[in-house]
Amino acid sequence: MMFALGVSKYGGEEGLGYTASLFHLFTHALFKALLFLGAGAVIHAVHSNEMKDMGGLRTKMPITHLTFLIACLAIAGVPPFAGFFSKEEILLAAYQHNQPIYWIALLTSGLTAFYMFRLYFNIFWSKPFQGHKEHHGEGGFVMMLPLILLAIGAAFAGFIPFGTLVSSDGKELASHFHLSFSIAPVALGLIGIFVAMYLYKTENNQPNRLATSLGGLYKAAYHKFYMDEVYLFVTKKLLFNLIGKPAAWFDKTIVDGMVNLTGAGTQVVSESIKKWQSGKVQAYAIYFLTSLILLTVLFIYIW
Repeated sequence: MMFALGVSKYGGEEGLGYTASLFHLFTHALFKALLFLGAGAVIHAVHSNEMKDMGGLRTKMPITHLTFLIACLAIAGVPPFAGFFSKEEILLAAYQHNQPIYWIALLTSGLTAFYMFRLYFNIFWSKPFQGHKEHHGEGGFVMMLPLILLAIGAAFAGFIPFGTLVSSDGKELASHFHLSFSIAPVALGLIGIFVAMYLYKTENNQPNRLATSLGGLYKAAYHKFYMDEVYLFVTKKLLFNLIGKPAAWFDKTIVDGMVNLTGAGTQVVSESIKKWQSGKVQAYAIYFLTSLILLTVLFIYIW
């Protein structure tokens, strides 16, 4: 969605990226919400959010299984599900305006299909269902109805002529579908799905062997290319020490010190003049008379 906006211009076909971005935001809202609710239904059923505690749930949770599968097909860009149409618009916009971005998007669309179906097969296939006494199957009607409604949207929302409703200049923009252009992204998506099926549909040692063969690359990917460590180093070692601590010292010592100095000065002045507030009318009258005499002398004899 973000790089579709990045390659978009304004008006007509030049603004296709804008329309494609919001179209994918619309379809994404359906199938991604469905994935989140489906994950919630699974966690509710097995009392765990670890995939190692799942597997074989397709027979025990048929509605969740079917709706989750629809969401995975949609996010993988498999036709005719909703994600296919919005992704096609994004890829076409990138292809027309920025070829490197297009190839990056094409690769990541294949990776998306792979990791989503890795998730799907690990949860609903992989190994025989390991039930326990606390497992209570699918939730009731209140949990299943949103899944069904979102699955319908994830399956058919792509057929909405979104360009006639939203465009960069407010004018209608015809939807695009080019069979020859769709071959590459759909083929990559299907390859990702079949690779995930080969590795994860049934429990086997292939994923471990593949991870071992990749060596350092797998280790780096497993640790998210150490982005967390880089982030912590930049924030804790650099920003906190070089900027945060000096800023905290300045705030506590200088800023708070000035405020405290003002308060202390006020206290000193108040201590020195509070004895004037005796509550005795006679004293106030003397102060008043003395001040009046001094002002009279000042104005008449000095000024």
